[in-house]
Amino acid sequence: MVIKRIFDEIANESSTNAKMNILAKYKDNHLLKRVLYLAYSKRVKFYIKQIPEYKFNGKLSVELDVVLDGLVLLSDRTITGNNAITYLKNYLSGLKPDDAYVLERIIEKDCKMGMAGKNINKVFPNLIEKTGYMGCKSYSKKLVLKLLEKGSCYSQEKMDGRFINCIIDNGEVYNESRQGEPTNLGDLPPNEPAFMYELGHLTDCVINGELIMEGIERYESNGMITSLISIANKRAKGNDVSKEIKKFETKHMSYQEALDLIRIVAWDILTLDEYYTRKCDRPYHERLKQLETALEGFITLSVVETKEVSSLEEIMEHFNEVQMRNGEGTVVKSKEGVWKDTKPSYQIKIKKEINLDLRITGFNYGTNKNAELISSVDVISEDGLLKTSPTGLTEDEMEYVTRNQDDLLDMILEIKCSGISQDKDGNYSVMHPVYKHIRTDKTIANTLEKCIEIDKATSLI
Repeated sequence: MVIKRIFDEIANESSTNAKMNILAKYKDNHLLKRVLYLAYSKRVKFYIKQIPEYKFNGKLSVELDVVLDGLVLLSDRTITGNNAITYLKNYLSGLKPDDAYVLERIIEKDCKMGMAGKNINKVFPNLIEKTGYMGCKSYSKKLVLKLLEKGSCYSQEKMDGRFINCIIDNGEVYNESRQGEPTNLGDLPPNEPAFMYELGHLTDCVINGELIMEGIERYESNGMITSLISIANKRAKGNDVSKEIKKFETKHMSYQEALDLIRIVAWDILTLDEYYTRKCDRPYHERLKQLETALEGFITLSVVETKEVSSLEEIMEHFNEVQMRNGEGTVVKSKEGVWKDTKPSYQIKIKKEINLDLRITGFNYGTNKNAELISSVDVISEDGLLKTSPTGLTEDEMEYVTRNQDDLLDMILEIKCSGISQDKDGNYSVMHPVYKHIRTDKTIANTLEKCIEIDKATSLI
């Protein structure tokens, strides 16, 4: 069956399950599998940003499977520049129109059928390489002491921005989220963040890090970065984003000014092969040294604050330093730890968590796709001396709160946070507040005194 007809059949279904059921009908179609792999594999790139204009030459001169074989000359950069564009144009002109459409989809890495690689993998197991992510184990004194038995470790500030994988391949930079989704920011110069320029000067590698905005508080900066990515993704698809940019600038600052404030704080570096195979045998002290050398002298790229620690007391001393400046916490890492697509026991997050019961006083709508949903709530202590606005609602919770604002107003909400904070004017709030659930069993919130008592009673040692 012609591949384009399969694409059209899948695209005409709105349900993800229906799409996968259709794809499953063609599980023995080897040409389809080749097309899907080339279109969705992040490891295969063709280095052509725009499909050249072409016209079917009137006679079939090449078959699609032959063209797929020939694409290796683009992906391995044997043919580059204008020669690559001419090479592709000749293929497009010699294919049947339906097959030429499929080739366009491969080059643009989008089959336009509303399916992600993870769903394709459910039909064709492991066809598309997965994006790896190394997380952390939650704090356990036992785990930390076990690490220290083997010698000194690293203690690093736990960044709380927006995670990013920066892939540098043959001078080209590709940014991805934790799930492997494109993380576009800005556009072509001048609307391009400065870190893209600096990343382009690195030799082939993958940087693990987080996006932050210099001088902007974490919750505000994360929201701004999300908006900037949304704008860039829409622009990449050819959409007019002038209204979105105007709305962003009215609420925050100029579009370019925001891009100029973005920084990357990194903590790991991998080779391309390590990233795509999700397997790395090099110890962390070696990777950290490589990262420090690679980023030396850069302005928008930096290595996360790192200290060598040899005792639980030194670990907690660094943790308290970070907490005092309103940081979220720290991460303790083994010097010998290898990179794994999991949460290894030799990478432990030190993060204080307390639960408080506070009274709901207001609701805040989100932005972009959540513009019509409540994405955070305003809460206060019983005596009104502590105020905060927890976020972190799931989609179901946002829909529930949006529908029931009148009923929820003045009710008690349990929140999770990293402790009590106080600004220079003496106003009390909390660090990193997260929405947990409504307390239907309570009618009185915690007072400030009780919140401080709960905070002091929570010890990590």
